[in-house]
Parts: sequence; C-alpha cells; structure tokens
Amino acid sequence: MADPRDRTPPPPPAAAGQDLQKMSERLREVITSLRSEQQRLASEATTPVPGRGAPSDPGEHERRRLTSELALAHEAIAHANAERDRLRARVEELEAEQRRLSDDYVAAQERTTELAQLFVALERLHGGRSRADVVAAVQEIVINVVGSEELALFERRGDSLDLLKAFGVDPGPIHTVAVGEGIIGRAAASGAAWIAGRDPAPEPCDPELSACIPLRAGDATVGALAIWRLLGHKPILDEQDHAVFDLLSTHAGLALALRA
Repeated sequence: MADPRDRTPPPPPAAAGQDLQKMSERLREVITSLRSEQQRLASEATTPVPGRGAPSDPGEHERRRLTSELALAHEAIAHANAERDRLRARVEELEAEQRRLSDDYVAAQERTTELAQLFVALERLHGGRSRADVVAAVQEIVINVVGSEELALFERRGDSLDLLKAFGVDPGPIHTVAVGEGIIGRAAASGAAWIAGRDPAPEPCDPELSACIPLRAGDATVGALAIWRLLGHKPILDEQDHAVFDLLSTHAGLALALRA
C-alpha cells in the first residue's frame, strides 16, 4: 500500500479560498467597466446621425467591436464563475477529508491506548503470583479496556460456579450459579460466550447483563466472567471487545488454573 505521505499534498483550503476571493473581486471590476462602456455606447446610439446617405459613422465600427468584446467578456465571466464553483466544491471536499482524517487519527490514538493497557494487563495475568493477582488483572481489563464497572468472576467446582469476586454488583443472588442455569451457567456449560446485541437472549434474562465469557484452560471450562452495564461513553460492545473477550477466555482461565 502506498504511503499517504508520498502523495503531493493538496493546496490548503484557506489558500484556495483566498484565490477565489481575489478572482471574484477581479470579475466584479471587469463587469463594472463593461457596464459603464455599454451605457456609453447606448447613449451614443441615441444621438441623431446628420444627413441621409452620409458616410457611415466611425463610431459604429467601434460600437460593434466593443459589443463583440462584451460578448467575449460574458463568456469569460461564465467560465470564471464555473471555475470558482468547482474550486469551492473542491475546498469543501478537502475540508471534509481533513475532518475524516482527524477523526481517524483520534480513533487510532484511542485504540493504541487501549491495546497498551491490554498488553500490560495480560502481563499481569501471567505474571501474578497468586489468584488474587489474576482476579485483579481481569477486573482491570474489564474496567479500563471493555468499559464496565459491574462484573463478577466465577470458578467452576463440579456442577456449580462459585463466586470469586464481584465488583459493582450485589454478590448475594450470584454467590453460586448452577452450570447450565441462566446465561452465566449456560456459557460455562457450552464453552461459548454470550454477548448482548450479538446473541439471542434466553428467557428469563437479566436486561442489564452485557456479556458472559467462559474461562477455559485447554478444552476444560474452569470458570466464567459476567459483565453487566457498560459505562456511559460505551453504548455497545463492538468487534474489538469481542477480541478482548477471546483473550480473556483463554488467558484468564489458564492463569486461574495454574494458580489453583
């Protein structure tokens, strides 16, 4: 793919706007001059010509010449107006492109920050010495990368999921969840993540639940991560969040299993 920096940059919108203004001022001067000359010729045309059969007035030739020049000037003005309109449209295109590039740059900067946070958190997942370190790393990823401060982390024990950590939610109703029961239990039983807006919601369903991710160690499901309401700046979960969930499913599950 060609480097965008190798392309010759288009003229700045401000410079193009100044050229348009100068062209418009020059056109107004030409039009004013031509109108004055047209009025003068019209005035001369109303002056009686003395003597029938007298030699033709030399001014008649001059009037014809000026009339021809006036027609050519009108054509030049029409062409200049069309060129002005084209340049104005090009300026608008450049301004729109500049806004798009600016938005893309901001989005790329935000994504770079998120990836850096994720890299640090994953290092903590595998570098932590205890299960508490792993739980703290998962919480950090959900808060800073996914964008939610309501989550619960479960560990599988036989046919049930025991709560390891709840943050921002009431732990009482979810202290123990049966495998296969509700969205959380079904995610653990199937080994497949459930994400609101992407997957159909079973009945009954907690309307504030945003996602449930099984935590795996190899082929075994060792736990589950449930995420409830997202923060205000994060209206929905997108494809980038789905990729984060895949990483958590593999790395968090393995880190918990290794520190059992």
